[in-house]
Amino acid sequence: MTDKGERLLEKIRAEEAVNQADFFDLGILTFTDDVRYMCEQNTCGRYNRAWNCPPVCGTIVELEAVCHSYNKGILVNAVTHVKDSFDWEGMMEGGRGLCDLLVSIKRFADGLGMKDYRIFGGGGCYGCEDCSYPDTPCHHPDLLFTPIEACGINVMQFAKDAGFKYINGQNTVTFFGMILYND
Repeated sequence: MTDKGERLLEKIRAEEAVNQADFFDLGILTFTDDVRYMCEQNTCGRYNRAWNCPPVCGTIVELEAVCHSYNKGILVNAVTHVKDSFDWEGMMEGGRGLCDLLVSIKRFADGLGMKDYRIFGGGGCYGCEDCSYPDTPCHHPDLLFTPIEACGINVMQFAKDAGFKYINGQNTVTFFGMILYND
């Protein structure tokens, strides 16, 4: 009998949007202030503007503790083709595609009866056109995935250490999601 994690990985790999998906050793996760500092510098424009982003999602110390509370991990990526390196709309569409993929993964994990897990995404939340933060609670908490970068994890290094490709060709953007769980 395969365990729930193996069944989840099998389902993830069957998703059309998935480029790569595999288990990874949680020991490769490295948490640095440098990456989180990019959040604080508002590099992506979402700092203190969204329920899933810093500082609302927790400190790097809190998120590191959350990550260390799990003993298994699955990394997944999806590649989006864009017109060129200035195709912001294409990049945002790819981000929405990753969010849709993560929602699908969440629903399947719930259907398996997985209870002790957490999904981290690849940046912004795409549940609403305009985030309700800070005026009202999140309208779509099922679409709310803390960005991997908000944890202080350098996704490029993480991908390399996990044996994943970060660069997947000219005019592409690769988005990553991480599922942590206890078996």
